[in-house]
Amino acid sequence: MPTTNQTRVYEAMFLVDTGDAAIWDDLTKHIEGILGRSGAELVGITRWDERKLAYPVGKHKRGTYILAFFHMSSGDGMAEIEHDCRLSEKIIRALVLKADHFTVADMRLQLGEDVREDVAKKVMDARGEKEPPPPEAEAGDEGGDEKPSTDAAPAEAPASEEAPAEAPASEEAPAEVPASEEAPAEAPTDAEAASPKPPQSPEN
Repeated sequence: MPTTNQTRVYEAMFLVDTGDAAIWDDLTKHIEGILGRSGAELVGITRWDERKLAYPVGKHKRGTYILAFFHMSSGDGMAEIEHDCRLSEKIIRALVLKADHFTVADMRLQLGEDVREDVAKKVMDARGEKEPPPPEAEAGDEGGDEKPSTDAAPAEAPASEEAPAEAPASEEAPAEVPASEEAPAEAPTDAEAASPKPPQSPEN
């Protein structure tokens, strides 16, 4: 991403001894000093990964990878940076690539919270970049679009109002009353059983 004032951004991967990586403040100051001597500024630096090396590099069998982004007004100082990295006792290997296509937002994804905000703002101003809206704001906008769905809930009310339509079914119960009124028809049978029998004539 070329800019009018020739601000250039670079991505660097440093391989350092794991013991040196443990003393983080000293290591970052060492790397920042190498970059600063060539007029570069760190946008951010983070500990990336610790791995066993595919083959020993000198006396080192394991190493820690350090990811960094930096910017400078031009690429004239790159030769000096590479030269100082080769002479450094803390840096085992260094790989520096042009990263003009990276925006500050892209760098944040790689670096996480290890971004120097003052330098990041300087790069954004030089490139005319704008900070993307935070995720919370986007979530709020999406929530606003869903309001019509909540307003549609009362539309289901008529379904509940149909319940009285079943009332006639319960009113049919009295229709069975005549069946119970037939019981008195059998009363004479019971009454005859209860009436005294006529006396039998005595046997001669």
